[in-house]
Amino acid sequence: MWTTEKEIKQQLDKLWQKGGFLSAVVSGESLFPLKLKLNKPTSKQITEQFEQVRKWVAELAKLSFIQIEWKSISHRIQGEQQIPESIWIKDLDTLLTVLRQKSVYQQFISLVEMTKGEPQLLVWLEKYPFKAVELAEQWQSLLKVVEWRKQNPSPNIYLRQVDIPTIHTKFIEQHKAVLAELFNLVLDESQIDSQFSGVSQFAQRYGFCDKLKPVRLRNLDPDYPILSEISYSDISLDPSSFAQLQPKVSKVIIVENEINYLTLPNIKDCWAIWGAGYGVNQLINAKWLNKCQLYYWGDIDTHGFAILNQLRTAFPKVTSLLMDKEVLVDNLALCSREEKQSNAVLSNLTEQEQVLYQALQQNYYGEKLRLEQEFVPFGVAIRRLECLGT
Repeated sequence: MWTTEKEIKQQLDKLWQKGGFLSAVVSGESLFPLKLKLNKPTSKQITEQFEQVRKWVAELAKLSFIQIEWKSISHRIQGEQQIPESIWIKDLDTLLTVLRQKSVYQQFISLVEMTKGEPQLLVWLEKYPFKAVELAEQWQSLLKVVEWRKQNPSPNIYLRQVDIPTIHTKFIEQHKAVLAELFNLVLDESQIDSQFSGVSQFAQRYGFCDKLKPVRLRNLDPDYPILSEISYSDISLDPSSFAQLQPKVSKVIIVENEINYLTLPNIKDCWAIWGAGYGVNQLINAKWLNKCQLYYWGDIDTHGFAILNQLRTAFPKVTSLLMDKEVLVDNLALCSREEKQSNAVLSNLTEQEQVLYQALQQNYYGEKLRLEQEFVPFGVAIRRLECLGT
């Protein structure tokens, strides 16, 4: 039906929720006078429902917060009449009054003023105005952290060690997501380690120390214990201790899935490492690995190949295991969906691996296909693995 006061306010609220009125504080874009959508009566309705139309016009004319552009029409009985042709909001103050958002608007202005000392961050405020308002109480502290990081280009300390007056020790850890977005805007590329991404890799990406996960390993050959004084076949060591090992084995298998790691068969002259994944930095100081034949067994998906590619930056001779076209095609019925594929250019893959990686990216075998390594039939895996012991 024809536009009512309630519908006008709903229009304004929807426009407000898009954030454009706040973003305009940063961009300087002029949005007023603002034309609104107006559903008005047709010529036939004016003729056949004149009394209802007249009431609608009267109700609209009562609304002091809108400006009406009138149009003259000639009615065969009533003569010349004025009908609304379009409606407008005159200015921002009117809008804020109608929506009762003056305090929010003033708060955002304060945030913008506060941020002018870091002009590169204004684009973030423009893009995420309501997110900024939600963080209003923390914004000054966030700016202090950004400034501190700019003044300390190579922090090399733990996040809890950052000493900024009035900011408690957990603040950075609690706000990693937004700080990452802000750091990306203000820091030089040379201060960001692009091989790391996401909240879980915040510390490594921005030059902070991160607690290193222990390296878990087991010997697959009883004749080659990991530590001579310890009989356990499955142990965990801190990366530093792992790097100091001097094993006599000539083969090492890196496996992503824990159950597969635990069920690996005995293989002559071989150890296994569980779950290096993107955490290859845990291994790079272990120079003895370069003397071994390294194998990597991960998922057949884009991230599995991305991990393999990263491993080869540190260990160029790594050989992929059970990550080939044959294994994938034979087990298509066991595949699942990889929600977010990697689109990275991987330069450390072999020709066959590259072909399969690109086929996965292009959905050649199915939409966002992935074959998780735990779904590879156990018998198939055992036959391939046992060949390593010969």
